[in-house]
Amino acid sequence: MLSIAGQTARARWRSFAGVFLALALGVCLLATTGLTLASTVGTGRAPGWYAAADVVVTGERSISVTIGEGTDEAYTTSTGTRRSRPLPPETVARLAALPGAVVDRWLPGGAHPWAAAALHGVAGPGPGDGEVVLAGPADHRPGDRIELLGHAWTVARIVGGPPAVYVSDRAAAELSGGRVDAVALRGVTAAEARAAAGAGPLVLTGDRRAEAEPDPDADLLALAASLLGTTAGLATFVAVFVVAGTFAFAVAQRRRELALLRAAGATPRQVRRLVLGEAVLVGVVAGITGCAAGAVAAPPFARWLARAGLAPETFTARFVLWPLLAAFGVGLVVAIIGAAVAARRAGKVRPIEALREASVDRRVMTAGRWVFGLLFLGGAGVVLAIVPGLGGDAVALVLLDAQLAIVGVALLAPVLAPGVAWLVGRPLPGVTAALARDNTRTATRRTAATVAPILVTVGIAAATLAATGTLFRAEERSAADRVTAAAIAVPAGPSGRVDETAGVPVAWSVVYVRQDDYVEEFDAVYAGAGLDRVMRVPAVRPGEMVVGDALARSAGWRPGGTAEFWLDDTTPVRVTVGAVLPPSLDLDRAVLLPWSLRPAGTRTDAVYLTGTPAPGVTAVTPERYFAAQHEEQRRMNNLALLAILGMALVYTSIAIVNTLVMATGDRARDLAVLRLAGTTPRQVLVMIGVEALLTGLTGVLLAGAVTGAMLTGLLDGLRRMAASAELVVPWTPVLAVTGCCLVVTLAGSLVPAALALRVPAARTAGLRE
Repeated sequence: MLSIAGQTARARWRSFAGVFLALALGVCLLATTGLTLASTVGTGRAPGWYAAADVVVTGERSISVTIGEGTDEAYTTSTGTRRSRPLPPETVARLAALPGAVVDRWLPGGAHPWAAAALHGVAGPGPGDGEVVLAGPADHRPGDRIELLGHAWTVARIVGGPPAVYVSDRAAAELSGGRVDAVALRGVTAAEARAAAGAGPLVLTGDRRAEAEPDPDADLLALAASLLGTTAGLATFVAVFVVAGTFAFAVAQRRRELALLRAAGATPRQVRRLVLGEAVLVGVVAGITGCAAGAVAAPPFARWLARAGLAPETFTARFVLWPLLAAFGVGLVVAIIGAAVAARRAGKVRPIEALREASVDRRVMTAGRWVFGLLFLGGAGVVLAIVPGLGGDAVALVLLDAQLAIVGVALLAPVLAPGVAWLVGRPLPGVTAALARDNTRTATRRTAATVAPILVTVGIAAATLAATGTLFRAEERSAADRVTAAAIAVPAGPSGRVDETAGVPVAWSVVYVRQDDYVEEFDAVYAGAGLDRVMRVPAVRPGEMVVGDALARSAGWRPGGTAEFWLDDTTPVRVTVGAVLPPSLDLDRAVLLPWSLRPAGTRTDAVYLTGTPAPGVTAVTPERYFAAQHEEQRRMNNLALLAILGMALVYTSIAIVNTLVMATGDRARDLAVLRLAGTTPRQVLVMIGVEALLTGLTGVLLAGAVTGAMLTGLLDGLRRMAASAELVVPWTPVLAVTGCCLVVTLAGSLVPAALALRVPAARTAGLRE
């Protein structure tokens, strides 16, 4: 059967061209994203700031929990944190007594104590009170005044070394609240440092010294990894969708051919092996082609991520073998899965029944399509019910929900699409339009196969863009509506500071809470006394915290009870729960913590003013404040979604063109009969064009129905958790994607039809099927 499969693939190469392109593109995308994703991990960082130190001692930068303690199956899970734990004063004292010790503190704006300058061979007089020494390339000159850490400083001098701002040791200790981040040691062995540090702190040597340095690229690498994972998942989803649809359509067109094989003695199993063998052959060739293309495309793709701000500026892709092997394997599996249903259907072809069958499609819907279509739609409803409670964190679930709903509607497309297409074309007058309407209604498989990729692309575009925009807007409005202060004072710049006495100061951070057998990160807000005067939150006693409803339920916290968790620098704390907020969008998965708990050196992000802003204070309305907070997240999210939609649009084009080329080739004899009956080539092309538009509009309408149902449910859920929720639809990208799909559908129908009409009608009409 493999030899027959090879001959069939060569003879019907046009039918397999679309499958080959879809698989090759899918493997290329998986290889590209896999190589890029592999480059985000395991690369290691060489130490920069501590390159001259032999040993660096710093606090723990992760939280570990043991599951099943005391049993044979006990295991430990660890979660990395944003900041390291400060070194205890007694540990710092012991380490500082060692020769060559440098006590270092990491301050905002790249500031360090003057003692750290010794690590880079910088000597000379240090800065005095109110002075700074700038290192590296600087835009200032000695005597200039600069704003840093909320204070005005005088530039004392410019020195060499890595870019940094040095302040006096005493100023650094005051600004950090006494926090020591690391002690760098020279001329000391790791064993000596470990003996002085004792249990708890990390003793780092070699490249591990970089762990004591803040990693400014960590968040961007995490964002790139998330984007790449989502893109790879969607590429696999669309590839299976396209390949399955193409194979199903190809098998439907070959029913008579397969019936002849059955009549010649082929068993159902052999027919299934034939179809699967074709899939394997196409999958192997497409996999090799896609891997080669992915290896070439990965470096430029990584550079695009860096230019778009979705990855660090120096990010690049490197060659790793396992992503290519994985992409090849996934491509082969996708080909087999995509052909499996078609192979099963092919094996059921009965010789006599298939040879008799008219060209009108029958029994397109099977029990499996009904069951799974309804199951996917039900799953989409369940996921949609969860989305409102997650706010802006639900972007990934929005994409999953759209996929579930689209698969459900696509499975039911043979029932829905012909009727919708006929209704769309009902107002069109004339015989040509009537023929087009009847063709879309009777050619069920062709209509459904063309509608499906349009439904996928337009549905994902409209549903995800509109749902995420609506979610972000609702979360911003919910946060702004909670604030009762007339204005919010914000720092004048990245290094500015606001007057904390003018109202209630707040600082945004995170906490880590144990959730069963792992530790999860949640939002946290440190707030000064009197928060209930500027926000709609319950008044609690000093030292107590307020918890969002979703977090309280997941952690099992209740008012009056004690909550145990970790701050962003891994410091464990126990706080009394003063109140639990009702379900909300803005703070449902967050904690409001007492101002006294904030770690040393935590920067004040804003002050909710209790009166009129003083002259010179930068103040904004709550609406503008929260919109600005989400601005960068929205930009990143939109860039990621547009990149994903661009990939889906390419897939759609391949699927539509391939289906329509196959269908036109199958209809060549029918078109010739129309010509012999007196129809002009222009009338035939008009009929084909009307069919294409009806089919395209049907896909758009079904996608609109999916999106409308999804947004209706989403708004209903949001309005139960927020005072107001409004629909946000970015019409420009949605209409652009829709227009591209319609243009591709029209071109994919008219071009092959025009080529087919160039052959004399008498010759084509005499051809046997």
